[in-house]
Amino acid sequence: MQKITSKKTWQMGLVLVCAVATEQAFAHTQNGSLTLTSGLSATDYYQVTCSSATDGTATANLFFQIRDVTAGSNQVGMTVVKADAPANQAAYTTIDPVGGSANTVYSPGITMPGGNGVYNVLVWHTGVAATESYSFEYHCQNADGSVHTPTSILRISNQ
Repeated sequence: MQKITSKKTWQMGLVLVCAVATEQAFAHTQNGSLTLTSGLSATDYYQVTCSSATDGTATANLFFQIRDVTAGSNQVGMTVVKADAPANQAAYTTIDPVGGSANTVYSPGITMPGGNGVYNVLVWHTGVAATESYSFEYHCQNADGSVHTPTSILRISNQ
């Protein structure tokens, strides 16, 4: 009986280690949409928080990119602002130049320096559309991008 319990404990531990490793290996994805009822200036607002890993590895950058998933001539873009980022590095923007429901390519990826803390993410669109849907990827990382540090997101405004 003791062998079965030890074996199951070991297996559960292995599963948890693999799950944590898998989480850190992939970017996070956030899906959303902007609606015409919110007006042409509809903007979704998120806060992404980056923090140090349990081993002490601090966040150096936030990586992000966006993809327009609605057919039509409108485009979506995202702007990220970090108030305490280094001088002349406090705001970055990327735009999906293609768009459309068959679009599987993200905008150019941006690596924004800023360290641990809160990054303000604004998603916006051009033109008039009843609904403009998007998907963006983001993750916090160390200086050379080899370690994905803890990342969380909070939606502030959904227009």
